[in-house]
Amino acid sequence: MNAKILLAVVAAFLVAACAGAGRSRADLAIYDLGPALLPSSPGPSGVAVEVRLPVWLDGLAMNYRLNYADPLRVHGYAQARWAASPVQLLQQRLRQQLALAATVAPCTLRVELDDFSQSFASPAASAAVLRGEALLLGKGLAPQARLPVQIDVPAASADAAGGAAALAAGADRLAAALAGWLRDQDLAACRS
Repeated sequence: MNAKILLAVVAAFLVAACAGAGRSRADLAIYDLGPALLPSSPGPSGVAVEVRLPVWLDGLAMNYRLNYADPLRVHGYAQARWAASPVQLLQQRLRQQLALAATVAPCTLRVELDDFSQSFASPAASAAVLRGEALLLGKGLAPQARLPVQIDVPAASADAAGGAAALAAGADRLAAALAGWLRDQDLAACRS
């Protein structure tokens, strides 16, 4: 009786292995935001960065929308993934480019994005979309200042690689906009 059970288990493993043989892990493209640009000057001291995204965007799936066909439906590329969650990738990129603190600081730059995806206007034309707001929070997380975020970057190709490159460029534009905005803020008031 035990030999029959063992044979059935081995057969089940073989069937499962054959069923998954058509899709290789090597076929899966893994993307990140690429190497970060070095900051041109030291970032403001005493400012930490925090990124927030909706739950549906905070996974490894690379999302896109076909606005020309069904703008209410979110799709995910079957053969492409992020190397880490977009929250982690964006937080790392902003820390690097703005030279901000990675830990707790008196002031917090909170970036809350409602969208971080590729949007198709037609089958051949797409753009990276970053939408939301940035908040400068003081002690007790009291809001000190707010900056709306609306960034669109055309993709060079209508595929996952084009979307990843456009989203990386969008993250760089966001970092540049935040750097200028932070220079205009009264960080002393934020710290007190």
